[in-house]
Amino acid sequence: MRDGGNGPGHDDVALLVDWENLKFSLMQRNRRPNVTALREAAERFGRVAYARAYADWMDPVQAGDPASLYTAGLEPVYVLTRRYTTAEGEARIQNSVDVKLAVDCVEASHLYPNIGTFVIASGDHSFFHVVMLLRARGKRVVVIGVSWATSAQLVQQADVVLYYDLDVEPEVDRAAATPVREPAAVEKIEPRLAAAAARALELAQAKGPVSAEPREVAEVLKQILAIVEDFRTNGRDLPLSLVGQELQKRMPQADFQRLARGRAGDFARALHESGLLMMVNADFTDWLFLPNERTEAIERPRNVGQELAKYDYAKFNYNDLTEEQRRAVIVAIHDERNKPGVGWLTFNRIVDTLKPVVRREESDVKNLVNSMLSWGVLRVGEERTGHSPETGQTYQYKTFELDLQNPDVRRALHLE
Repeated sequence: MRDGGNGPGHDDVALLVDWENLKFSLMQRNRRPNVTALREAAERFGRVAYARAYADWMDPVQAGDPASLYTAGLEPVYVLTRRYTTAEGEARIQNSVDVKLAVDCVEASHLYPNIGTFVIASGDHSFFHVVMLLRARGKRVVVIGVSWATSAQLVQQADVVLYYDLDVEPEVDRAAATPVREPAAVEKIEPRLAAAAARALELAQAKGPVSAEPREVAEVLKQILAIVEDFRTNGRDLPLSLVGQELQKRMPQADFQRLARGRAGDFARALHESGLLMMVNADFTDWLFLPNERTEAIERPRNVGQELAKYDYAKFNYNDLTEEQRRAVIVAIHDERNKPGVGWLTFNRIVDTLKPVVRREESDVKNLVNSMLSWGVLRVGEERTGHSPETGQTYQYKTFELDLQNPDVRRALHLE
């Protein structure tokens, strides 16, 4: 964490929520945002004196949310959504949440000098510039995103990063699975870790005095290895610049300041030289990987935030279907998925499946499928790897599946 220079009289907090980004990101894993938990996360940094949530509240998916936001003390701010059709007949949607939220950040930083911390709840990389501006004005910036859809560029610029699913409202089974650790007895340090600790001390001392024993440094290195293990086994990219923030969450504040602050690069380099992790430079950034990861997995980190499904609610969408039509499209998708030899469904395969069911043009059916993702009837499944017959190169593509916890799906498939 980098302190933002907040002195006395600058302890208040502004909370600004990109509601559509947060809600749809969580919807990908069958979760919904808890506004109270979100506000409590912001209150960790001071008194929340300014709180707003931004979305197109005319969208049926969001139409019922403003009342809950008001109850939790967040002001819903309407943002106009522009809809247009490309030459190919595809519906496109462009809203200006990032512009409006950025303007409000700049305005609040001028009008309310009591606000020293800005909490931005979004994983969208487009907030990169406003984060840089706020920090240049001496403000501390906290980003709240979800672990699977937060831009790496945004993460690297923030003073503090909280992941909604890990730090704000952890899943119950994850929290229950984390045992309370008893104070550990003094353990013998594994030889490679001991060598890495000695090398880490050497690198750190070359830049200035270090008040730490090799065993203490070894414990910090173990924390770094645990961070890498946690990120990589969950398919998340880990830039070196994020390691310091993650260490601060896991270490007592005094220990972090004395042992680890400003030294994550030296410590990671020592672990890399000892073969305990891999550090790869890509796109001018250092990234950390497990030591046994395959070469093709580390050629280019891909944490740029997932593109969220969006639809034009002014055109044909899931909200326009009758109860019987909803049942028909759900059953059609279910039957297609369970055909012999069908292991998964792509977006285009679902579109082709539904064309004869709803008897609409392809652009309408694509809008329907995107709306089903937004409504939580469909969800993103596993990402798979394909091979181009022309070039022989591999590429990644998404798969989709019915959400069996969705009430409409349960009724249509007689699961209730």
